[in-house]
Amino acid sequence: MLFVHGINGTPVNFRYLIANLDLGRFQPWVAFYPSGASLANIAEGLNQLVRKLQLTHGFKKYYVVAHSMGGLVSRGLLLNYYDAPRTAEAPLFITIATPWGGHKFAESGVKYFPTPVKVWYDMVPDSPYIRGIFYREPDARRARRTLPSRVAHHLLFTYNRDRSKTGESDDHSVTVASQLYPPAQQDARRLYGFDLTHNGVLKDEQVSRLVNDLLVRGGN
Repeated sequence: MLFVHGINGTPVNFRYLIANLDLGRFQPWVAFYPSGASLANIAEGLNQLVRKLQLTHGFKKYYVVAHSMGGLVSRGLLLNYYDAPRTAEAPLFITIATPWGGHKFAESGVKYFPTPVKVWYDMVPDSPYIRGIFYREPDARRARRTLPSRVAHHLLFTYNRDRSKTGESDDHSVTVASQLYPPAQQDARRLYGFDLTHNGVLKDEQVSRLVNDLLVRGGN
């Protein structure tokens, strides 16, 4: 199984979840990528990495667990993976607090910073990258680009009730509206909401139990 971190994250973010895995049944791998690079390049890089690992180790299936922006990267990875011949399947895709609809601060960065980071362009709401992982014709939005039916996407979103008084509900980082971007919901097998902060969700016992349960079920 592959863990994919979010922007400015590292594999260390998954320390709690990995420590509570059944290591007799699951082999955890962690991805580490430059957060400032374009999401399309990162997604294709991970696609090539998975293919090389499969050739080396000969596994027949792998699972993906992604946090925050890692969900956007991982959807791109899976779409690329299934667009070409393959020798393994990815029946389970778990995303945690992913800003599927983009992030307003990325939009501000692109607009006001003299030298925006590449990833900000991809994180702008309704960016070409975001449209491209949900639509086959992203400009016209005529044909949906969905995950294969054999890939079970379980979408975990986070919120914090203490912030509801300030306006739009969020988890101290990403709005609930972005996490529940309608096209992402449409592809999800099931949604799970947690009253937790954006990073605190990765250290929660209930979330850990859910992830382990989904792994045991293999997406069913």
